[in-house]
Amino acid sequence: MTEVFTEKRLGWSILLVVFLWLSPTFFNFNISIGNQQYSWGYLVLFVLLPTFCICYIILAFLKRQWWLILIGLACLFSFFISMFLGYLFLGP
Repeated sequence: MTEVFTEKRLGWSILLVVFLWLSPTFFNFNISIGNQQYSWGYLVLFVLLPTFCICYIILAFLKRQWWLILIGLACLFSFFISMFLGYLFLGP
């Protein structure tokens, strides 16, 4: 049985996470779902990246690779890391 998550696919998924993490900086638009309206930054930082976090942590236990846990935690705390980096480089 071949592995579903090869190193090449894992690398592409990490690049997707990096692109999603940087995308609210470059793209700012709103998405309407029903009568609710969400910004792209909210959808990425509070919905998509925490979902990736759960997937990476489960995958870390299945593949027994500890560095995937670090990527999963970075996805989980992406909002707070972004706010800290903004404070660090831009000031109060």
